[in-house]
Amino acid sequence: MESQSSRKVLIYDEAGFSRVCSALLEISGCATSIINEQHDAANSLNSSDVGVFVTSYPYGAFMLDEVQKRSIPAVVLFDNLDEQFIDMLHAYDNLYCMIKPLDYKKFKGLVMQLLSGSQISREDCTNV
Repeated sequence: MESQSSRKVLIYDEAGFSRVCSALLEISGCATSIINEQHDAANSLNSSDVGVFVTSYPYGAFMLDEVQKRSIPAVVLFDNLDEQFIDMLHAYDNLYCMIKPLDYKKFKGLVMQLLSGSQISREDCTNV
């Protein structure tokens, strides 16, 4: 299957979920790259081919400032809402959030839309 874009999805999450997420997106034609180590995370964002960043909250929260600086759209997955997360969501204009357990069809659709450069309302992706 041909790639959706020349840009890739960069995934920083727990190992098991990262593999599942990567496999799901690759089946759909998206190129992915998994970050395994925290110290590699910031360097991985320096690649010009990163089109979307995927992580869980709070697992990859430390990366979101760098993602924002580079204007990379980020899909942030969360289990539980808390005030800190909601404040963070409002502080960044490039975050798209989804509640776990994921609806994989919606997740895949969101990532593919972001890779294509489509304008997406954040309210369409989450019920925060």
